[in-house]
Amino acid sequence: MNTTSDISPSEHTGITVVRRFVDEILNAGRFDVLTEIVHPDYRYEGPGGERLDGPDELALLLAGYRAGFSDFHVSITSEIHDGDRVAATMTMTGTHDGEFDGVPPTGRRIDIPVAVFSTVAGGMIVEEREFYDTGTLLTQLGLGHDESGRAS
Repeated sequence: MNTTSDISPSEHTGITVVRRFVDEILNAGRFDVLTEIVHPDYRYEGPGGERLDGPDELALLLAGYRAGFSDFHVSITSEIHDGDRVAATMTMTGTHDGEFDGVPPTGRRIDIPVAVFSTVAGGMIVEEREFYDTGTLLTQLGLGHDESGRAS
């Protein structure tokens, strides 16, 4: 198993693909390159058991984040790989200035730690499992509970 400091970028395709996904799709909103990066048989499992199949369902999910948070940004904070399997910790940030998942804009900022486990084959992401605390997201939006358990 290697960290990115152990291997030059040209030698680890899995990490290169994941970085491109973050930079071009998540951060730049370039859905036109989705089919270059995400496999047609793509599968996603997210918080709460959310499941998506294929690039089209993924595009709808990501468009919702970008609509709800106009300055939506994901930063990779660490990554490790074993062949074409990549584990990365990331930070998801943004200002809730648009409707998100049926919630009207609150004007609040989010700063959410995320863990993503990706499988890459043939230079494309075929599977992702994403973990983040939805309670933290709701609290930061003013919809959850504070540290004492009181509604905020």
